[in-house]
Amino acid sequence: MSLKVLLAGAAIVMAAPVAAQEYYGQVFGGFSNLTDSNFSGTIGGSTQNVDTDFDDGFNFGFAIGRTFEAWSGNGYGLRGEIELSYSDNDVDGVDFSGNGAGAEANPGGDVTSTRLFANLIADFNTGSRFSPYIGAGLGIDFVDHDIVYGNNVTITGSDEALAAQLILGASYQLNDRTALFTDARYVRSFDVDSTRTSPAGTASVSDDLSRVNVNFGVRFQF
Repeated sequence: MSLKVLLAGAAIVMAAPVAAQEYYGQVFGGFSNLTDSNFSGTIGGSTQNVDTDFDDGFNFGFAIGRTFEAWSGNGYGLRGEIELSYSDNDVDGVDFSGNGAGAEANPGGDVTSTRLFANLIADFNTGSRFSPYIGAGLGIDFVDHDIVYGNNVTITGSDEALAAQLILGASYQLNDRTALFTDARYVRSFDVDSTRTSPAGTASVSDDLSRVNVNFGVRFQF
């Protein structure tokens, strides 16, 4: 999937004719939990793993979207949105299988993620100001690795990966135009590639990356 294809599809969804429509914008921020990764590749003539632990980091972003009244039913409403978000997680520890079990010395660096998603979300009407919602998204994750450990061993690189996410949250309507919300978004980025460089040479390593972002934000309808 290319960035052009994703943007073209988003433009079609946002411009599609419906009987009634309402646009919104939202901003959010919170924390990001990047699960332990297991970068693997052929290192020193055999398959080796670089297990990496991460600290909890931060996440923020914004989205623009619209509700689709004609596609909604009794008790629920559908909306689509384009999300741009960013996460940063510091490295907490590294364990390289080629050195046997045990943590490597001098771990450091971070992994950053800039994501562009097209999301489809269903809001459930409870007859009150409170509305739970679920959703899913598909998009692109621009991942940057800057990991260091041991004797000047690095895992670095930038990659563009296919990504998907699941969304679970709830909003509280303050008035006709403004709502507060909180949600959790499970994000998985597939086949993220990077380069391991050591005094012995270089090797390509890859892994799927998974994270859970917990967000708090405000939505403005217009």
